[in-house]
Amino acid sequence: MRTARMALRIYNTLTRQKEEFVPLRGNRVTMFVCGITPHDLTHVGHAKTYVAFDVVARYLRHKGYSVFYLQNITDIEDRIITKMETWKRGWKEIVSEFWKDYMDAMTALRCDSVSLYARATDYMPEIIAQIHGLIEKGFAYVADGSVYFDTTRFQGWGKLSGQKVEEHLPGARVAVDERKRNPADFALWKAQKPGEPGWPSPWGPGRPGWHIEDTAITIHHFGPQYDLHGGASELKFPHHEAEIAQAESFTGVAPFVRTWMHGGMLMVKGEEMHKSLGNFWSVRDALKRVSQEELRFFLLNAHYRSPIDFTLEGLDEARVAYRRIREAYESLRAEERADRETGPGDTPLQSAAATATREFTEAMDDDFNTREAIAAVYEFVTAANRAIDTGIGRGAAVEALGAFRTFDEVLAIFPPTQADAERRMAALLDLIVKLREDSRTRKDFAMSDAIRTRLAEFGVVLEDTKDGVRWKLR
Repeated sequence: MRTARMALRIYNTLTRQKEEFVPLRGNRVTMFVCGITPHDLTHVGHAKTYVAFDVVARYLRHKGYSVFYLQNITDIEDRIITKMETWKRGWKEIVSEFWKDYMDAMTALRCDSVSLYARATDYMPEIIAQIHGLIEKGFAYVADGSVYFDTTRFQGWGKLSGQKVEEHLPGARVAVDERKRNPADFALWKAQKPGEPGWPSPWGPGRPGWHIEDTAITIHHFGPQYDLHGGASELKFPHHEAEIAQAESFTGVAPFVRTWMHGGMLMVKGEEMHKSLGNFWSVRDALKRVSQEELRFFLLNAHYRSPIDFTLEGLDEARVAYRRIREAYESLRAEERADRETGPGDTPLQSAAATATREFTEAMDDDFNTREAIAAVYEFVTAANRAIDTGIGRGAAVEALGAFRTFDEVLAIFPPTQADAERRMAALLDLIVKLREDSRTRKDFAMSDAIRTRLAEFGVVLEDTKDGVRWKLR
């Protein structure tokens, strides 16, 4: 089911307001989200970001856009090198282990909308070419085998975050370095230290800085400007600010990204979830407490820009709320298989399905407001349960399930074995029944009878009606 194209409005961090979304190139959407640094287990804070942007991509496709969703893999970075030194293992081995954990988590949470995962180390030629271009244009300088971006040369520094060059002090991932001309300057290329992995470059062996990896990847795939850039709010400064400075200085095209989207953080007792703070919950551990669908539902039952307080009580509440939705869905599936053709609850149910679908779409068109979208689903569940108690026919049940499948196409909160596989099986059975009818038309009754017999062996019964042949599961 596809909705009519309505105006989608997205909050743009760059302009600090909601704007109507209009892609650069007609129906095609280019979308990049900062990916994982595979140096530790994937935690629920990561999951909040990637579930949110999975829904963004799903909804854009639901509206009929062709989406190229690119996500990078920061497979060489300070924290990976620190783990190398601590564990006495190679960086590739560490990356491989935690990349598998990340993909296992994403598979469990049905985050399957990414078109391409791009490893930073596969883009060394593009990274080196971009750094070289920044040096030639006077935006970067070499110091003892390292290369730094000169933030004083870029007039737009701070336009995303509001930070000023003079306010920027070393900290977080910005190390104190006396070779910098200004405290705000950041490394584009880091000279190799003993024991560290390194790649050849015009400035000597080394490795790329964190920020340059992303712009090299996106400019290679999308060109000098693209539609959507997403990530957690903690990346706004300095990472995303640095991306803008690098890209616009290199290409001369502004804005580098038309729409910047930033998700709220996952909080634990008022603090962001971080391994260093001891409030770390891996996705692996969370899934011992709740199901995959319940965890995804918990993360979506808040607007993506809002923080979420992660508590066990909150998980348990999400489980109860989700199961009420799931039970209504299963009840409608049972009614779909029943023999009743019509019922007194049909009209109210059909009206509720239309209302819920409209309100769901309005909520998603308003900056991907999944909390309000789920509220519309919840209202529909109440109406569906009331209609089922009154009595409904199969046609109304099918229509109501169509609304649920629209919701699931975007939110992906039902197990694929329930929603996706059933749709595929139904389409396959429809095809088989059509082939049988074609056989009868050609008077190939042996084939027609063989198909009926084999279907019956699998519990599929064919019924001849005035409207044609129908199948049902026995």
